[in-house]
Amino acid sequence: MEEILDEVKIGEKLTVGVNASNEEIGLFIASEDVSASCAFRKEEWDKFVEAVNKADKKIE
Repeated sequence: MEEILDEVKIGEKLTVGVNASNEEIGLFIASEDVSASCAFRKEEWDKFVEAVNKADKKIE
């Protein structure tokens, strides 16, 4: 498993990280109370990033 994005603190109690294997890209998000992880195939990851970027532009 390759570390793509080491654990990064993005808030007072929120951390995010990304890793990859041959077939999947893993995203994890953790806070003080809860954590979640998702596994994406490459094409799913690309669509996920596109959707997040689209939402980000609407927020700005």
